[in-house]
Amino acid sequence: MLNRSCSIYEELQVPNHYHPHADRETEYSGRILTGNYSEKLKETVREQVDACRAFDRIGLTVMPYISAWQVDRPGIWYEFVSHRFLDLFGVPSSRLGKEFRNAILDRREYERAEICPDIKEMVLPRHELENQWNRLRGESILAGETEAVYKVRLPDNRVRWLKDCASVTPFIEDSICLSPGYLADVSMEMSQKDQVDELNVMVNRDKGLLVEAERHAAMGQLSAKVYHEVRNPILSIGGLAKRLAEQQPNDGTRPYMAVIVNEAERLEKILNNLFRFTTPVELDLSPTDPVNLVKRVVGLLRSELGRYGIQVSLVCPQNHPFIFIDQEQIHEALIHIIKNSIDALPDGGNLKIHLTGEKEYVSIIIRDSGAGICATHENRLTEPFFTTKVYGSGLGLSIAKKAVQLHGGKLIIRGLDSGGTEVQMLLPLNEQIKNSN
Repeated sequence: MLNRSCSIYEELQVPNHYHPHADRETEYSGRILTGNYSEKLKETVREQVDACRAFDRIGLTVMPYISAWQVDRPGIWYEFVSHRFLDLFGVPSSRLGKEFRNAILDRREYERAEICPDIKEMVLPRHELENQWNRLRGESILAGETEAVYKVRLPDNRVRWLKDCASVTPFIEDSICLSPGYLADVSMEMSQKDQVDELNVMVNRDKGLLVEAERHAAMGQLSAKVYHEVRNPILSIGGLAKRLAEQQPNDGTRPYMAVIVNEAERLEKILNNLFRFTTPVELDLSPTDPVNLVKRVVGLLRSELGRYGIQVSLVCPQNHPFIFIDQEQIHEALIHIIKNSIDALPDGGNLKIHLTGEKEYVSIIIRDSGAGICATHENRLTEPFFTTKVYGSGLGLSIAKKAVQLHGGKLIIRGLDSGGTEVQMLLPLNEQIKNSN
């Protein structure tokens, strides 16, 4: 793609000369025919200029050109430029290179797969083009041809897409590369392609939302059935086991009864979490101090933290903003998150909680010094029933994510390079509350 890339990065120097041996020519704006170059190169340029002029007179919309550059030096010039190319920018040939260079918004290449029909689009933004000069030039010389699409903004502020197709022929004796080609306006096709791409993004996003909604609806129906049909027998089993344990003498059966009671309570807790996860929630919003909320949660879990020797540190700004939230929902979300951190520190460690006020959010970051998370599990941690724990239900982080999303926030979980896991809860600020505090 280099020959045209060069032409858009280097300001052209195109002195006007008249070629005495071609009476059909009205203008020659190159260097080779009047320079100290081989006759083979000059003859090639004469033939190509004549062909481009004849093609240009036909009146087709494509814009032929001939560019050239010295192999061992930067810079490029035109041996021929179509009048339509000049008229598109409304400038003489001496200014065309600079105008074209400044007009570029991006450069696009398309790679066609040999086996599958997919076409890969590679977009190179304007700010990256300067750094890719040598690579593009080298690739065009090796390939012997170039093809790209330039998105440009014209002097009248219109946006146009110009497809550039050219061949590249090196003349070793002269250290010159000659590149005849043409530009074609493909604005209609590219505009339609971009619109289709945007529609595809929207369809994929909406499809994901629809699948998620259908899954939650199915889980809601299932959980309601399970909750009502299974919960009562579990309560009965647990209650009877507890009564038997209290009434029977200590004959060796009481430990077994205790196991039944504990497991029944665990199953009841799982059912309650499942039912809460799938039940629609109406938020009860109120102004809340996030620091006090975090302190209450840490205080509630103080005994577990102390049992495992976990050191907790809380860092927060003095003038932190209030947030407009359902305290019960976010309180429960924080409990699930911090309990996961406790489970990750069975031999003790550090738990750091950091609160910051972002531009639009309050950020609560909970970072533990545990073993971290497997990269293959990172995207599944908030899926219902996904867990790596022996006795986990896989609903804690799902409930936390749902609570945060109900507030229009985000829950981000990532493993740290230094080890451990970081959970970031982003809760949107309410402008009135933020400004009044």
